[in-house]
Amino acid sequence: MGLSLLSALEIQGNETLIATYQDKESRKYGYTITHTEEKDYRSIVSGKPVYILQDDALAAGTDLMQQIKKVKLIPRKKCLIDMVAKDTTVKTVSSAP
Repeated sequence: MGLSLLSALEIQGNETLIATYQDKESRKYGYTITHTEEKDYRSIVSGKPVYILQDDALAAGTDLMQQIKKVKLIPRKKCLIDMVAKDTTVKTVSSAP
């Protein structure tokens, strides 16, 4: 599974939750990493429903989130902001007064 830098930064910089779901046809489980601060728990990343047991899907989602939180992405954050903002001045949420 590929994960964008922006998605990884969202996971690192926000409260997140791992949830599981079951595919109606295959009856297998998948996981999703979601924002917990928003009203509708917006999904950041989802894993395909390939797990027979719900606990396995939850463990896979938890493992992915822990791996993402360990990666040092802060140096890449400024690069991403500069790339998106180009010549404009941008303040991130964490640097806003």
